[in-house]
Amino acid sequence: MPRANAFILVAAVGLFLLCWAQMTPISTARNLGAVLEIIEEQGLHALPQEALYGTAVSAMAASHDPHSSYIPPSTSKRYLRVLDQQLSGIGISVKKNRDSEDLIVQSAIIGQPHPAYDAGVRSGDRIVRVAGTAVRGKPLREVTGLIQGEENTEVEIVVGRIKNGREEEIPLQVKRATIRVDTVLGAYRNKDTSWNFRLPQNDHIAYFQVTDFGDLTTGELRRALEKLARDGQAKAIIIDLRDNAGGYLSAAVEVSDLFLATGNIVTTRGRGGTIRERFDANPESTWSEIPLAVLINGDSASASEIFAACMQDHRRAQIIGQRSFGKGSVQQMMPLPSGGLLKLTTASYHRPSGENIHRRPAMEEADPWGVRPDAGLDISLSEEQRRQRYETRAAQISAPSDTENPKNRAALIADPALQEAVKILNRQIDSRGDSQ
Repeated sequence: MPRANAFILVAAVGLFLLCWAQMTPISTARNLGAVLEIIEEQGLHALPQEALYGTAVSAMAASHDPHSSYIPPSTSKRYLRVLDQQLSGIGISVKKNRDSEDLIVQSAIIGQPHPAYDAGVRSGDRIVRVAGTAVRGKPLREVTGLIQGEENTEVEIVVGRIKNGREEEIPLQVKRATIRVDTVLGAYRNKDTSWNFRLPQNDHIAYFQVTDFGDLTTGELRRALEKLARDGQAKAIIIDLRDNAGGYLSAAVEVSDLFLATGNIVTTRGRGGTIRERFDANPESTWSEIPLAVLINGDSASASEIFAACMQDHRRAQIIGQRSFGKGSVQQMMPLPSGGLLKLTTASYHRPSGENIHRRPAMEEADPWGVRPDAGLDISLSEEQRRQRYETRAAQISAPSDTENPKNRAALIADPALQEAVKILNRQIDSRGDSQ
């Protein structure tokens, strides 16, 4: 072949490859659009394009990894408001009775303000009607839609309450408000509905149950710590992260920094293992010396594991309970033109020791994933023990109380991990007293 022809052939192939590389993404997008259009126009079943689009994006996100997902426009605002700890409603948590399908008020106080509690709603009430609509058997999302509405508007809630052995229906007018949901819970609520962060019968030990790592979590915890410091009686701290599924990476870093003076908190790595961000403790941390215990279980995940792993690797705290979930990946929320959100895994996080906490599908129990309790502090619960712990804790925090309330003692008795934390911290306090 003449040299000129060979040159022309090479140039043509190069131009083709360049055009193909540029056109492939466009072709893929066009093909996807064509499939959506064909199904919408020619499919046996009439499906709106929004539903088809949502299904397609959900499938693409799920193919990336189990923690990536698509959040449609209908729920994206509420999703973000939950993480921001701001909800519009009347300030209650409810559960559905599986047998009767009744909605029962678990707590009439979930944050500040608490309009439902102020109007007379109480824990244990059965919700009969909302805005004139009977709610028995209705989906929780539908009932939530009836309860929520514009701030400062009123909604009538009819509750059923047992009185003298019979249920009495009580109509209550509740003014909707923007509720700042608490993520840092104390041992019990005071009579004025504020949290009391001292353990009953062990009031020299502070107790913080962190339910999520949200926008306001660090501020909540810092204010509580500062109040205890002013009182001057807290000699040890328990951080309860059981059933805490995570939240914002930034909140986990900030909370860790409250209890660590120096050293690495967590490192994130991107594709190929390249370091994206390294987070280290600020030496101005205030509570880096006080004895600390951290409670975890199999539902402690993500941001909870960042905190627990950090405290464990620096030997800053005793880790008590059960092995954590094993979610060591970082998700980023990306807004889409549709108004929905793409929740995409963009990085993995690594504890100070360098290990990644994430449990990959092929991993077994013996492999290094999650956060294990410290040696001798693995406390497993039977199904009955778990049920008792959840029920006694729910009863303890559902309404204002005082240190002598028998619900407080019942909650401690039903919680072996909490009992172990109290024993360990009391030993540390006694040891420090001897050394001083």
